[in-house]
Amino acid sequence: MDTLAISAERIEQAAQDLAPYLRPTPLQFSRAFTAKTGCEVHLKLEGVQPIRAFKVRGALNKVIRMSAAERAHGVVTASAGNHGQGVAYAALTFGIPATVYVPSNANQLKVESIRRMGARVIEHGSTYQEAFLEARREQGEQTFLPAYDDADVIAGQGTVGVELLADLPDFDTVLVPIGGGGLIAGIASFLKQRLPKVKVVGVEPSGAACMKASLDAGQLVTLDSVRTIADGLAASRPGALCFEIARRCVDEVLLVEDTEMLRAIKLYFEWEHLLAEPAGAAALAALLYRYAPSPGERVAVILSGANVTDEVMLRALKSR
Repeated sequence: MDTLAISAERIEQAAQDLAPYLRPTPLQFSRAFTAKTGCEVHLKLEGVQPIRAFKVRGALNKVIRMSAAERAHGVVTASAGNHGQGVAYAALTFGIPATVYVPSNANQLKVESIRRMGARVIEHGSTYQEAFLEARREQGEQTFLPAYDDADVIAGQGTVGVELLADLPDFDTVLVPIGGGGLIAGIASFLKQRLPKVKVVGVEPSGAACMKASLDAGQLVTLDSVRTIADGLAASRPGALCFEIARRCVDEVLLVEDTEMLRAIKLYFEWEHLLAEPAGAAALAALLYRYAPSPGERVAVILSGANVTDEVMLRALKSR
């Protein structure tokens, strides 16, 4: 295993450290999606996390590893939504100050959740990158908590893989959504060390395919523009560390359309009676419309978040 990957031992340690604060999320066998696809489908339900998304794992793992002096100065971050919630939750858990910079187009459902947990919210700019740059400028003595391009954050997200392997010791493929790349970097790092035969398949929106563009080019690529309904995956450039891990540990990246994510949200709601936001449903959309499984293939699908707005849910329910 390449040394640029996060070690499995580090990710397992993160899982132990997170255990007092977070319960493992369910892995649910789906008869409906198994019948639909012809493969054996297991759904990893990150939408039941306290913030309804996986991002709490990385944020908590980072804060756990901060010194008392660092915590006293507080944390600051930039986020379009779910990461900001994770940081706010971690700060609330440890009783430390938190400031979250958000762009004007941030998901307001997520922004209100950040405020409810006591974090200070500052709106700046019209894009995540503008909010990010302002957060770094105004950081001061606060610790900046990255959304994805950080070894502790990646290790925290990788604990999804620890739980997955504990519940399903032998499987063939895992489908993982990609925004900046922290989730797939963590999961791929762990699984390729503990279950080398597993196929790790990333999923991006076609309108925000920065990881696929970077992997195809063999170097980091910044997209000129991003357009997707999946705000949780709307990254214009993958993290540098995430990219280096992905090029060694990710087998394939598939692209999905907004319409496919909306249809996946609808089917997930109708068949499993559970909610997913577009980013959360991206991997399921790939299984339904882009991935060609072998008969009986054991496939794990990461449903990464459930913070869906009323507007998007209505669009999903009307989709065909």
